[in-house]
Amino acid sequence: MLMLMLLLIVVHALGMDCDYISELPDSLLTQILLNLPTKDSVKTSVLSKRWRNLWLNVPGLDLGSLQFPNPYEEGFTRFMDRFMEFNCGSHLQKFKIQYTGKQDQLMELICTVVDRGIQHLDVCYYSLRYGFMRENIYKSKTLVSLKLFNLELKKPEFVASLPCLKIMHLGRVCRGEDGPLVVEKLISGCPALEYLKLIRPFDISSQKVLLFLRVSSQTLKSLGLYYAFNKGDTDFSVEIDAPRLKYMIVKESQSDNIVVKNLSSLFMINIRTKCYQLRPEDFNILCGFLTGISRVRHMIIDLSRVERLYPNYNFGPIPKFLNLYYLNVEVSRSSLQLLPAFLESSPNLKTLILDFRGSSKLGQIDFTNLHRCLISTLEYVEIKKGMIRDETGVKLVNYFLENSAILKKLTLSFTDSSSLELESCKKLLTSTKLSPTCQVIIV
Repeated sequence: MLMLMLLLIVVHALGMDCDYISELPDSLLTQILLNLPTKDSVKTSVLSKRWRNLWLNVPGLDLGSLQFPNPYEEGFTRFMDRFMEFNCGSHLQKFKIQYTGKQDQLMELICTVVDRGIQHLDVCYYSLRYGFMRENIYKSKTLVSLKLFNLELKKPEFVASLPCLKIMHLGRVCRGEDGPLVVEKLISGCPALEYLKLIRPFDISSQKVLLFLRVSSQTLKSLGLYYAFNKGDTDFSVEIDAPRLKYMIVKESQSDNIVVKNLSSLFMINIRTKCYQLRPEDFNILCGFLTGISRVRHMIIDLSRVERLYPNYNFGPIPKFLNLYYLNVEVSRSSLQLLPAFLESSPNLKTLILDFRGSSKLGQIDFTNLHRCLISTLEYVEIKKGMIRDETGVKLVNYFLENSAILKKLTLSFTDSSSLELESCKKLLTSTKLSPTCQVIIV
């Protein structure tokens, strides 16, 4: 959008007798260029004399490893030397780089920009080896956003202090048993932290160890755990204590290893977990996790992962989700049996989205119980592609149509126009609707 804005200004100026672009202050132009990749910012140097060195005044860089001709090291070094020398007396706002060169050169460069008061630091190091971060990263007074990938953080001997940091993304940043302590020190030193994302932060596979991470923050609003817990010799658990947390994503991790506390403000959660082990204590741990998130209002969950803990579908009672109004459920052939338990525990549900993941037919489901949400609150149901493929799918749709008292809209999505689906469609259109105003939409 900003690039388009800049181009419109330039085109308009070139088409007019008056050079309107020259009336814009350099401060405005450099802020526009700050939001562009550096390669595009440099290209503006051909516009006029005024633009020749304007890109050098931009308070930030956005560089990729393929943007310099071979030899890469030499071209990158000359470019950075010129830029840093030109900006030697100014503070940098943003430094984003994807780097494949020498480790020492990158670490020295990061150390320099941190000392120069960088606000937004985003570094991805493409190498089989880790890059070792300097300790000044732990005491930056200016960092607002910190995103690191494949750069190893060592445990500091002093208390971390990043008073302005609000956003932190960490991926593959720790090796060895001290990894969780390093991340904990960073979090504890960020009194303004609002957004935290951990993407496979620890790389430990050589020995049997037990890792425990405590995520404790009074300011955290959003937390993402991606591929955090690996199948193998390492046991990993995390405890989350964040009273202001509103958004949480747990993806490709083990939910039975997550303990949550004080999540009274939780609004949305997305759970796509892995359950590798089937231990007797897993049921209680998972129920404890569900109890901890029971005040959530918006939930996305993959039941095909959860049902691995319950091979006999003996799910039993789960905590009540009294605030839950939006539920997006992904089901497999076998996990469909868990759906009634979630409906029974969500008496105030307004929107339900069902998505079938698999190539086989649906399993069986008990339609005998009439869940309270159908009678009093459920207004919108969407059944996505793949669920209307057999008699079970037809019964499921009929169940909602015939028992939902205030249903406003039921949307069906078909995979193709096969004879089976068309026949199913005809059956659905002749179903008796309990709600006379309900629309059945077929897409």
